[in-house]
Amino acid sequence: MSNSRFLPIAILTVISLNGFSQSKDSSKHSSLPTIMAGVGVTYFNGNIDNGSGITALSTVRTGYVFGIEERLVSFLGIQLNGVIGKLAADQRSDDTTKNKNFQSNFVQGELLLNLHFDGLFLPKNSTIAPYIYTGISYMSYSKYTDLKDANGNPYYYWTDGSIRNQQQNAADVITAKVVYRDYTYETFLNNGSTMCVPVGLGAKVHLTDNLAINIQAAYYFTFTNSIENTVTTASPKNDKYLFSYCTLEYHFIKRTKSADGVDPNWHPGEFGSITKEEAPKQTEISKEQEEKLLAAEEKAHNDSLSTDRSAAFNADPNGHAGHTQDSIAIAHGGKVLPDRFKPADYEHTGIITSQDITRAINDFFDGTSPMTIADINALIDYFFDQ
Repeated sequence: MSNSRFLPIAILTVISLNGFSQSKDSSKHSSLPTIMAGVGVTYFNGNIDNGSGITALSTVRTGYVFGIEERLVSFLGIQLNGVIGKLAADQRSDDTTKNKNFQSNFVQGELLLNLHFDGLFLPKNSTIAPYIYTGISYMSYSKYTDLKDANGNPYYYWTDGSIRNQQQNAADVITAKVVYRDYTYETFLNNGSTMCVPVGLGAKVHLTDNLAINIQAAYYFTFTNSIENTVTTASPKNDKYLFSYCTLEYHFIKRTKSADGVDPNWHPGEFGSITKEEAPKQTEISKEQEEKLLAAEEKAHNDSLSTDRSAAFNADPNGHAGHTQDSIAIAHGGKVLPDRFKPADYEHTGIITSQDITRAINDFFDGTSPMTIADINALIDYFFDQ
């Protein structure tokens, strides 16, 4: 296929990308483009009639598609696609002149306008969202046919419907061997190009906010009848084909905030994105949950306070902070001393003083105190809280 045949595709690409740029500059829509890629099957519909012994599957071939879409508004998108695939058809008949076959390899660029039902008839975040589309395509193709076997010997079609290695005549009935096509399209015919108009529909299945699967099909109306090997009818019609495929798409999302500070991509119930109207509803919690939250907060506070108190006491157990707390404890008359702290109440007053703590620590290191290191730390906290 010559490089010159890719020129119209390149021009179409430049025009389309320019359109994307203009729409992006003029639109206030915060969404970024969607990219996609997938695979499908083509089904050719042309002037070659299949005849006997040929199924509809003989015209099925593989196609690959990749594209990018930009939503102009919530329900309308513009899409640029590239398609690579094959089109084929086979014909068999007792009429030796009607045993044509071909396979065309094609490259296609297309500009599509998509009408999405989500944002129009359905909610914007529908899990399954149908859409329809149409546009304009440019196809460049190279056409081949299968005329010879793997050894380069031509096929000869006989009136009994068989394929043989010799031409049909009475003398060769005994010597002519039946052969079978290898379906290798080895003989080049020519290159060609045409414009197409696709009309399609599909459904988008959202997997996450960013990922979705598209299942779709488009019927392409071409402006030529030369994609196939030859025209075999008195009133030739333009070739057409169906392309059914599935793509996986990735949708880029731009997290922005509007003038009022609200995230446009916020969904009700999403933490950290609650509006004033949603706040009462979203902040309602049960009494049990409230108690758990208060307990966790108090524990975190006490842990931090315990660390600070232990450090302060160890730094100066008989200093100003200790004497001040002694005065406070005596003034308040003390609390009911827990049993675990009674070994440290050396004066049997029911009040823990700084001297009691110092002595309890010394006894602990001397091995004469029944208290553990955990008891000592708890005793220091109790000293400050009594």
